[in-house]
Amino acid sequence: MDKPLEFKSTKPDARVMIFQVIVVSLTSFILSSHMAMAILFMIMLILMIFHNMKDKAIEMIWRYMILLALYKILDMLQIPYLTMMFNLIILLFIRVLPAYMSSIIMLNKMPMNEMITALDNMYIPQIIIIPFAVIYRYVPTIIHEINCVKVSLKMRGLNTSLAGIILHPMKTIENFIIPLLIRSSKISDELSAASLCKGLDIGNKRTCLSEVRFQIRDAIYCFICLVIAVSLIYIDKSGFFL
Repeated sequence: MDKPLEFKSTKPDARVMIFQVIVVSLTSFILSSHMAMAILFMIMLILMIFHNMKDKAIEMIWRYMILLALYKILDMLQIPYLTMMFNLIILLFIRVLPAYMSSIIMLNKMPMNEMITALDNMYIPQIIIIPFAVIYRYVPTIIHEINCVKVSLKMRGLNTSLAGIILHPMKTIENFIIPLLIRSSKISDELSAASLCKGLDIGNKRTCLSEVRFQIRDAIYCFICLVIAVSLIYIDKSGFFL
């Protein structure tokens, strides 16, 4: 007799991915030293490589190195007002980078149906689940649309570089922003229709083809994340990196 088909859920569990994003985000803004931030960045790089996201990890390394180089150059130049203002912006980007990396891991490794089921099992109100699900799908889609608009402009021989945007801002708005806004409006309607087709507005309890369960290994993963975060914060606040 044929065995029934089994659909295993993604591991770690969707709730673990959300917990990881929250922990990393809080940790990145609690840490005060550059060394502690660098260690947190290295931990996120290891996680990205562990989740088979080597290309993204290399991209994050380049971004971190560019931000760090800009910070050091401005620190050496000591231009009045500009150095302080731009260094604060750069430090903000450096702090956001680990949380951004954690969000990328979540978006790439967490199917939406499992995420919605997991949140529903936690008795999260639908008023929170539905916007979260729409944003979850909207962000990757809008990034794809931005790349499509860039390719379209290049095919027409229009300048899409940073220098072109700075030198011709009005032309950029006309050629880039307006098509993107039109596409964004259409995508929003399509995502809303798709959400309704998937039954996000029904009052009954949702079901999922995959068996979504919070297992022992998920609890161990959360515990390890918490231990690493607390240890890093404690070492940082104790003045070890000074």
